[in-house]
Amino acid sequence: MKRFSFILAIHLLTVVSVLAASNFLPKATDTILVLKNANILDANGAQFIKGKDLIIANGKIRSLRLSKKELKGAKTIDLQGKFIIPGLIDAHVHVTANRKNNIENTYNHLNYFLRHGITSLRDAGGDGAALLKAQKEIKEGNRRGADVYFSSFMAGDWYYNRDQHLRNEPYAPWEQLIVPGTNLDSAMSAAKACGATGVKLYHSFDKDFLPLVIKAAKKHGLLVWGHTMLYPATPIEVVTAGMEVLSHVYMLENLTTDTLFFRRKTPAAYKDSVIANLDIDAFCRMMRKKNAILDATLCVSEEQSPWIFPLLKRVHEQGVAVATGTDQIVDTNRLYPRLLDEIRYFVEKCGFSNVDALRAATIVGAKVIGQEKNIGSIENGKNADLLVLSENPLIDVNSLKKQVLVIKHGKVIYL
Repeated sequence: MKRFSFILAIHLLTVVSVLAASNFLPKATDTILVLKNANILDANGAQFIKGKDLIIANGKIRSLRLSKKELKGAKTIDLQGKFIIPGLIDAHVHVTANRKNNIENTYNHLNYFLRHGITSLRDAGGDGAALLKAQKEIKEGNRRGADVYFSSFMAGDWYYNRDQHLRNEPYAPWEQLIVPGTNLDSAMSAAKACGATGVKLYHSFDKDFLPLVIKAAKKHGLLVWGHTMLYPATPIEVVTAGMEVLSHVYMLENLTTDTLFFRRKTPAAYKDSVIANLDIDAFCRMMRKKNAILDATLCVSEEQSPWIFPLLKRVHEQGVAVATGTDQIVDTNRLYPRLLDEIRYFVEKCGFSNVDALRAATIVGAKVIGQEKNIGSIENGKNADLLVLSENPLIDVNSLKKQVLVIKHGKVIYL
């Protein structure tokens, strides 16, 4: 492994040196970049279009050929048959600490993702002030990192205080106590004002109160994300109420009425049997009807609940849209982000085709964060958030680790 890493490092340094010597390294002031002789993933993420040139103008993808006059002064990189895919998306991650967050850690985490081809993230519960600041600094070019879209975390009093009203410190716009009687318009206005693009509903919502909260969020233009089980609202009640993205496939365990399943000492073989016979038909039908997305988060529960893999396979076979999310605290010491493991699990353990697994981390992920018009596929007018690979990921999903360069908003980062 060490020998392989050394050889890879030498290869990448050679690529950079050659490009630099050829005056191919774009400058910050460049507005047009041409990626020549590439294999480009089509808009549906289904196949590569071979031997094409991709034009990037002012940070956007241009599928139409430019005139010689327009191309004058453009920077060109000959990719020599390498593979271009959209930048990857982790649809469920935690970039910051909830409280007393270190802003430098936030920047380091976002840069870590970007270095590994993850150009966009959904933070599902963190320090909104830090995330908003990071968004601003990255957008203005003062810092380098993945784009981050974050939520206003909302839960009931039982979750925060076990119904004993113990919490003394004030809540924040990105972390709110929501109970019947809360002024929902004010709550959603505060969430919107703090920079959140969605709400994350976590706990203590019943089937009667939940639709009111979801309606208020949508009224204020906020996306609605949350747990598949909201205690007491059940998975079917959650999706019926209008939740757009449901997190954690393991929470479908709540569709069973077998109380033995939930006991800690119940044998794994028995639990596997319960899950294998779990009736998920009604849930999947409602997910399809509502065009809802399941954010699977396999990485966070693989050791505790190994039956998640065959369960997700069944959900996928019923045509439910699934996104790749890890629900991980960032570990910058890892050689690769866990998202690459999540994508591999989809293929190797859950029966996804390579095409569908890659879509889950691009096209579907863009829908999760409400950015499908801007990112997630290689199409004219979309942001040039791209990942260049040396090998074809539709043949081997592990090729996602064989990264040559990352392009974000039309600017190139060499690995």
